[in-house]
Amino acid sequence: MPMKKGSGSLDFSGDDSDEPDDDPRRPDSSDDGRGDRADPQSEPTTTEPEPEPDDEHEYPYFVRRSKVGDERDERIEVHLRSDVSDQESAFRNDLADALETGEVSKTDAREFALKYAFENPEAVAELMRSEGYGITD
Repeated sequence: MPMKKGSGSLDFSGDDSDEPDDDPRRPDSSDDGRGDRADPQSEPTTTEPEPEPDDEHEYPYFVRRSKVGDERDERIEVHLRSDVSDQESAFRNDLADALETGEVSKTDAREFALKYAFENPEAVAELMRSEGYGITD
């Protein structure tokens, strides 16, 4: 059964032949389409100062993101005791109240709790000691 004209090829030149297109006027795949024109003169550019390492982005994370996973490429697995995981919902509610917002995502709450722990290792150590960490028989 013959195909409709143009349905088997993306060549819209009007030539239905199966012969390769050897038209010298048509650029080959290595041609950038500019022909033999000289490279245009580059326009002068203004150089903006590089951002400071602590000021990598123009806007704060919560302003510039469009979804909770933006800029969060790393994923970790955490194994929790049930008495710890059972507290997460209440923690997120308390956090939302403190932030005067309706809700805080699990991802946000977990990441910032971990950041706080990184900044306060002595407090984490105290909490661990209170549950018996470091006690030997």
